[in-house]
Amino acid sequence: MMNEQLSAHEQSLIGEMVDGEIEAVFRWGIIVDLGLSRLGLIDALYIDDEDHYEVGERVSCYLDCFDERKDKFILRPPGQIPLAERLGRSVD
Repeated sequence: MMNEQLSAHEQSLIGEMVDGEIEAVFRWGIIVDLGLSRLGLIDALYIDDEDHYEVGERVSCYLDCFDERKDKFILRPPGQIPLAERLGRSVD
């Protein structure tokens, strides 16, 4: 399903590895500037206790999808299983 809010270039990045710079670190997730029309979000469910993220740090993640409700790209660190699979939900 194509999202009309995203450019063709942004849509082509879904499922690909992207790089960005951490803008903010919260308990609920990490905000990443990808240089695209929207920011990225690494959900707290992907962050382990021993992980350490800092503002200004460069990160590489998979761009899993665009969440219209959050108005953000959902990012997944390498080596992590997608949240939908971890939570046993269907991916529609």
